Amino acid sequence: MVGRTLVERARRVCSEEQLRKELDQALRCNGYPVNIINRAITSKGDSNWDHMIHTNPNLIAGRSNGDVACDAYSKTKEDVQLLKNLGVDFYRFSISWSRILPSGKTDYINPDGIRYYNEVIDELLINYIKQFVIMYHFDLPPALENERGFLNVAIADYFEDYADVLYKNFGDRVKDWTTFNAPTSICYFGYSEELLPPMINRKDVGYLCGRTLLLAHAKAYHLYNKRYRENQG
Repeated sequence: MVGRTLVERARRVCSEEQLRKELDQALRCNGYPVNIINRAITSKGDSNWDHMIHTNPNLIAGRSNGDVACDAYSKTKEDVQLLKNLGVDFYRFSISWSRILPSGKTDYINPDGIRYYNEVIDELLINYIKQFVIMYHFDLPPALENERGFLNVAIADYFEDYADVLYKNFGDRVKDWTTFNAPTSICYFGYSEELLPPMINRKDVGYLCGRTLLLAHAKAYHLYNKRYRENQG
């Protein structure tokens, strides 16, 4: 009902073409990952954002954090219905590495994380909404950050393992994948500057981060191409 009301109001001041253009732009924009909720309940591991904000709460206005955010975790059906009421036919969302692999590695795969994203994907499909899925959106597990994060080329191998878990569990339905959201921001603002975690602030290391991201992207691509494309692509 809320979504329908918003559309009706928008139509009073926008043409159908203008409204579609505005909705498309809004759905492509970047924001804080919304599928965050209490880690004790869902077995989700911390991300580097969680660690940064919990360790230094004054970095965020009002000392707020993403422990619940907009609570998309608990409102899958409700949120998808809002998308449907808006006439949306595609949705871009990110999967949290730390929700799927709390340690960052495949020693433990969180079953609740698998269940949650299956629920999101299936609900979108039922409502004829195409999904575009991002594998990484500023949420490196702290255990991997402690191994020097994306300055450590071994992270590319861990990312390949993570991608493998995603392909196995969701690739039968997800056909459009993005490996890294805003890779330049990850490396420049997180490593060369101190605006994003891990806040390294060293001008001489950003390129090392970039190299690891490129290698991780290539590994995820070639893994899909060799093992999954024939049956999933």
